[in-house]
Amino acid sequence: MNSTQPASFTRMIRVLAGVSIVPALFLPFYEAFLHGGRRAVDINPRAAAYMGAHMLGAYCMLLAGFGLLAIYLRYHDRMGGIAPLSLILALLAQASYAGTLFIDGFFNPLLAHYDPVIQTQFHTGDFSGAVAHSALLQSFGIVLYIPILMSLLYIVGIGLLGIIILLKRFLPWPIGILFLVNGLILGIALMVPMWVEVMGYAAEGLAITWSAFLIWRESKPARVPGQLALHP
Repeated sequence: MNSTQPASFTRMIRVLAGVSIVPALFLPFYEAFLHGGRRAVDINPRAAAYMGAHMLGAYCMLLAGFGLLAIYLRYHDRMGGIAPLSLILALLAQASYAGTLFIDGFFNPLLAHYDPVIQTQFHTGDFSGAVAHSALLQSFGIVLYIPILMSLLYIVGIGLLGIIILLKRFLPWPIGILFLVNGLILGIALMVPMWVEVMGYAAEGLAITWSAFLIWRESKPARVPGQLALHP
């Protein structure tokens, strides 16, 4: 094997880990200070800001996902045979959550403007009530249940990563707990108060940042004696 490949692979992992740190840390601040309320009465006066905040949150989720990828690239050999499945589920979960934020940012202000009652029911956990009282929502049929499937995917995908970390201990065990908390809370985000949702984002941000920092530090290329600079 070419001796430059391991070094380039290590650099790629370090870049992925480093890129994820700031977006991951920003996630709880996005939810706490930029997101705003979930109800139509909160969204209508600041529809443009609501949309912009969700776009920013979605991009942060996608960039934070590079930290998940770095975890698998760095520790896949210590994760066992379940590593490929876990990687696919975790990345799909992260991407689907980012997609949900994109959709929410565009669709929610429109629904809040044209049907504030349904919007409020839909985003306060009364999913069945919102569907029962809206012919428009009923017309979407089974498509309406995609968010439920995405929630299950997030719980399973991120939760599985947390369980693997707890069992294999290739990262400190509190990181596994943080991923479990993250998966459980954000998987049912609409059913919990916003301050609890902030805690879910904080758990994700801390877990990814902690992991990324360890990977970045451990993957620092060693200085090769033959490459030392010659001093006069």
